[in-house]
Amino acid sequence: MNFPIGTLLLGLALLIVLALIVALPLFDRKTPVVRPPSRREALEAERRAVIHSIRELDFDFRTNKISEADYRALRAALVQRGAEVLRALKALEERDVDAEIEARVAQLRETREATPVPANGRVCSGCGALLPSGARFCPSCGQPVAHSPTGVQAK
Repeated sequence: MNFPIGTLLLGLALLIVLALIVALPLFDRKTPVVRPPSRREALEAERRAVIHSIRELDFDFRTNKISEADYRALRAALVQRGAEVLRALKALEERDVDAEIEARVAQLRETREATPVPANGRVCSGCGALLPSGARFCPSCGQPVAHSPTGVQAK
């Protein structure tokens, strides 16, 4: 079996190309990074699982696959777990709302501190806009302007 050198080199080149094509997926670093689920996502998944389990348990009881005593005990445990999950979701939601409110209040405080107060002291207390002299209403938000001893400010 005597092959010419050109045929051997061509076969070797094809073998190397084939090996690279086969090995390329092994060296690919573009696989997505799996992030752990957030607390909310985990609770929502558990809520769905509890609901599914209760439905399955009800079906098993209706088809006489489970005794009434076992059904009542298992269903009570699942309902209790579902209530715990719902309470945790509610507490998480309340914390999210509180965090949003605090962030918005901090943003408004920063905006107020950054807004320059004119020499005549005329600033709308509702939106923080500068008030022109003689204005009876804020041109930005429309709030009526009240007179005070320290200057004119919006109500």
